[in-house]
Amino acid sequence: MLLTVENAAVEFVSAYVSSRRVPIEERLKNLVADKKIARLKKGTGFEAFSIAAEKICSSDFCAAAAEKIFTATNIKKSDIRAVIFVTQTPDYFLPSTSHVLHNRLGLSRDVATFDINLGCSGFVYGLYVAASLVQNLDKVLLMCGDTVTRNIFADDISCLSVFGDAGSAAIISKRRGEKISFNIQTYGELSNAIIMQRGAYRNPLVLENNSLNVRENFVTMDGAQVMDFSTKFVPKNLSDLMNFANVDASNIGNFFLHQANKLMLENIASQLQVPFEKVPFKSARIGNTSSATIPVTLCEMARLNEPVNFLSVLSGFGVGMSIASAVVDFKNLICLPTEEM
Repeated sequence: MLLTVENAAVEFVSAYVSSRRVPIEERLKNLVADKKIARLKKGTGFEAFSIAAEKICSSDFCAAAAEKIFTATNIKKSDIRAVIFVTQTPDYFLPSTSHVLHNRLGLSRDVATFDINLGCSGFVYGLYVAASLVQNLDKVLLMCGDTVTRNIFADDISCLSVFGDAGSAAIISKRRGEKISFNIQTYGELSNAIIMQRGAYRNPLVLENNSLNVRENFVTMDGAQVMDFSTKFVPKNLSDLMNFANVDASNIGNFFLHQANKLMLENIASQLQVPFEKVPFKSARIGNTSSATIPVTLCEMARLNEPVNFLSVLSGFGVGMSIASAVVDFKNLICLPTEEM
C-alpha cells in the first residue's frame, strides 16, 4: 500500500532504556559454548541487552519519554489531541494502556486515546496513523514500547540472544508543506513465524506442576523464516517506496531500519546497494526492542552527537508478518538523547 500523507512531520523524539544491561554471555550462560556466543555476537551485533527491572513496564519507559519531551521542549500537554500507544506488552488486557497513560500524564479530556497491538513495524504504523490524525487534530503523542524479554522462555537461545526492553515517545504535528510517503504491507500467511500461542482467548496458558514456566506459554520464533522474510521482501518494499516518492537512494541521508540484528541490516543494505554507514546500527548494548527500535536509534545518535536531520527512510519489519516503511524529511526533527531508568 503506497500512499502519501501531506502536511505532517515528526517534531520531537525521546527514548528510555533500562540502566540494567545484561551481557550476552550472562544471558546464554550454561546454554551454549563460548565459541557459539562469539559467533552470535558477531552475527547479530548484540553484546548486551536492556532488561527492564521487575516492576518496570513498557508504559513506564514511554511515560518517562513523554514527560521528557514536555519538560525539555516548548510542547505543552494541552497541545496534545490524540494519544497512540503501540505495544505488545500492555499493562492490562483492559482497559487500553493508552488510557492509563492519559491519566498518568495529566492530559486534557478532549483527547482521542487508543492502543495499537503491533511489534517490529509498530513505530512506522503509528506514524502513519498519527500523520493521518494531525490533518484534523494538530498534535499527536505517539508512544511505542515493549518489555518483550518477559515473554522469553529460559532456554530459548534464539530469543535470548536478540531481544531487549525500551520505550519511546514522539510528537507528530501538522506542518504545512511537509509530507510523509509510506509503503505498508502485510504477510498474514506467515504470522506463525513469531508467535505467542497461549495466554489470550484462543489458547489458555498451560499449567504443569503448579507452574506456568512452560515453553508453550512463551514466544516462539522461527529465526530462519524471519531472516528469509526480511531479506526477501524488505528491500523490494523500500525500492518501491523510493520510486513512488521519486527519491534516489543516493539522496537519502540515513536508512533507519528496525534493529532486528546487524547481519539482517547488512544484507538489506547490500541489496539496496547502500553503504552500511548510511544504515545506523545503534543497539549493540540495547537489543532488538520491538516497536521502539527506530526511535531508540534516533535518540542514541543524539546521545552520540551524530546528525539525524536528513531526508530519511524508515522501515519496521517482523512480527505479523508485516513491513511498514516511510520516506520522511527530518530536517527540523529534534531528538533528545537516550536516557535510562
